[in-house]
Order: sequence, then C-alpha cells, then structure tokens
Amino acid sequence: MSKLFACLVSDVDRGALVSAARNFSHAIQTIEDGVLFDVSGLGRLIGRPETVTKKIVAELRRNNIHASVAVADTVDTAMLLARRCGAPRVSKGVSETSPFITVVQPEIFSQLPLRDLDIDNDTLDVFTDLGLKRVEDLLTVPREELIGRYGQEFVNVIDTIEQRGASFVVANIKENHASWSFDLDQPVENFEQLIFVLNHGLERLLKHIAQCGHSIEHLDLDFGLRNKTQKAYEIKTSFPTLDRNFWLKLINLRAALDPPESEIVTVNVTAHFTRPRPAQRGLYAVSRPEPESLLLTVNKLKKLVGQENVGIPVLLDQRMVEAFGLDADGIPDGRESRVISDGNQTKNHPVSPDQKHRDCHPSFVRRGAFVIGFSYYRPPISAEVLVRDKRLVYLKCRQFAGHILNFSGVWKGNAKWWDEPWKTLEWDIEVENAGIYRLCKVRDEWFLIGEYD
Repeated sequence: MSKLFACLVSDVDRGALVSAARNFSHAIQTIEDGVLFDVSGLGRLIGRPETVTKKIVAELRRNNIHASVAVADTVDTAMLLARRCGAPRVSKGVSETSPFITVVQPEIFSQLPLRDLDIDNDTLDVFTDLGLKRVEDLLTVPREELIGRYGQEFVNVIDTIEQRGASFVVANIKENHASWSFDLDQPVENFEQLIFVLNHGLERLLKHIAQCGHSIEHLDLDFGLRNKTQKAYEIKTSFPTLDRNFWLKLINLRAALDPPESEIVTVNVTAHFTRPRPAQRGLYAVSRPEPESLLLTVNKLKKLVGQENVGIPVLLDQRMVEAFGLDADGIPDGRESRVISDGNQTKNHPVSPDQKHRDCHPSFVRRGAFVIGFSYYRPPISAEVLVRDKRLVYLKCRQFAGHILNFSGVWKGNAKWWDEPWKTLEWDIEVENAGIYRLCKVRDEWFLIGEYD
C-alpha cells in the first residue's frame, strides 16, 4: 500500500491546525511552522491524492485557516513543497471568511531550488558553479558519483530528491480524551428518548478510542437544557471497558437517580483515555465474575432503594445496638494500597474495601494495627447471672458456665438518649475458660447477645 502524507504550513495557532488535521488522521506531528500528518488510509475512503487535498482545503476553509497545503508520497516531499511557499500572508482584500490557501502540487518538486534541501553552503556553491541549481539538475548526476564524491552522508539528500525518503510521522500529540456532541432538533423531556442518540454517539466515540489503542473508565456527560442551564454527570468505573451497552446502562441509571430539571436540547459526551484492561482468558485461567456485573447491580439497587441506602458497612464510634452504618461513597475501586513499614522494610499492602473511606470520615471508627471483631447471636442466648455486692460473679447458660473474671459497664443500650430511651443494660464480660462476651439485661432477664472474636 502506497504511503501518503500531508503538510500544513501556517502562522496561525497550532491548536487550529491540529484540530483540522484530526479530521483526517490520528498520527499528527507538530513542526516548527505547521503540522504534518499521515493520510495513507484515506485512499479507500476519499479517493485519489487530488481528492484528499480538496477535502483538506475544504476543512481549512470551513475553519477560516490560512495555510499552505501539500500532499505527497513522502514526508520530506510534503514538507519541502509546503514550506516552499511558506505561511500565506493575508492581504487587505482577504477577509476571515475567505481564507487564503496555497495548494502546492507535487509536480513542481523537481523545480525546487537546491537551497531548500539540507545541503551545506560549500557544496551548494560547487553545485552552482557546475550549473546545478534545481532538484531536476541534481537528478541528472548518477547516484554513485554523488556518493563517491560526498560520502555516505549524502545518501539522505539523494533519497530526498528521488522521493524515496525513509522519514515518517512521529506523533508528538498525546490525546487524553475524546468528545462527541449533538444538537437536538427538538427539546427532549424524557431522558429515555435520548437512548438512541446516545447509542449512536457512543458507538462512534468508542470505535475511535479503540482505533487509538485506548480504553476508558471515566465519562463526562453534559446536557444543555432549555432553561439555559447545564446538567453534568461524572461517571467512573474501577476498571477500563469499551462495552457500549454497559456505559448506556450506567448513564441511564445515573440520569434516573438525578434527572435533569428541564428539557434537553444539546448532548456532549467526553471520554477520558486510560490503558486497556489486561485479560487472561484461556484454558487454565481462573474464572472470575466480570466487574461490570457488580457495578450495574449497585446502581440498580441505588435506583430501587435510594443512593444513601447502598454502601459498605462500617463501624460507628457510638454505643448503640448493632452500631454500624453504610458508607454510600465507599464502594471500592479495587486498587487501593497502603505503605506499611516494619523496621527496615517497607511494603505495599492492599487496603480493605472500606478502609480508604472510613479513615477520613468523622463518625467511623479509626483503626490502628488491630480491629476487634464482634459476632451477634441470633437469637440471643438466655443466661443466669449471679450478682453479689453489685458485682457480676458467675454466669451459666446452656453452652457453658464459669466465673466472671472481669467486666466493664454498666453500658446503656442506646447512646442517642435524645432519640430513644435506654431500654437495656449491657456489660462486656470475660468468662473463665470461655471468652469475652456482651451481657445484656432486659427487665429481670439476662442474655448473651454476642461474642468478641
């Protein structure tokens, strides 16, 4: 397949040139006086090089960009042709709505002066004395004679004038996102009516991202509303994916939880690039559930019971019955780690799913090196307790019996005394040859309600 390259030389803002070049290629290189991009793949889509040139010129006119344009088979040829005319100068009679564009045809390459090539001045003076002033003149000299006279370093010059240069486009623009936008013909009130439009836009957007070798785990969705305001959604996942149906479901669930306040008139989707997710799929690969399933399930539960009622359980630093809460923002992304130093060595250890969020939440228990676990008995175990001089002395239940070695309390059953009255009395007790338990008294009855692990 033959190569084809385009070069734009202009003194306008580089961003405008790059924006125009992105309509034709993903491999774009900025140079000191313009941009260079690979249009080799456009032969089948657009046609012959002359047609590609016309399309580029049309794009420049549409964006009011003044430039010199050259399309050629090699990088060096395209750059030399475009630079021959230099950046177009706007005259007084040329308005911004009719940009001045110079199209340099490849046929004039042989007429280029040798001074445009990378040849030192002494050699140029020799060529001038010999009557060699243009590329076509130097082509009449046999290749072997030039190499024998000027050495192997002159091979690059010979390859350039023979249009066999080995230079290629070095893409030096690193894109970190891609966008798609759409203006609706009629305002849309029901978000579900936008699913077809979003499906089409995401298909194009994700296809472009896949061609660039990227994936996404962060999507920004902006709706322009009829009341002249904006409604923005930020959707993130803990893994990269290009599954269009998955992103559509997430967008639909998110919009259902927090619908726009007015009718939608414009849609803009921005996808932020990340590395593709590595996949090990083979005969001996471990079978694991797809992370998409968990995230969709969590969002469906939020839609069903409310966002504040879905999260990870966390301990509360309060004296209450079954004192725990839900951290609605604590869904882990699976990549948390913590640096733990044990003297001379420092290691990275994974953080528990809820640790990252609990450590910074004021009502959650701050954890040090250890956490005491507690198991509730369901139902509580009935017990008999001997009390002597207001001290717990002995406990007996159907599972075990023994002296109470230590106890703490009495604890009131509910620390929020302003909300509910204290209904129970509780102690933490250590039973001889048994363990540490939570003892509860309701009226005149005693119960073991749980055990410390």
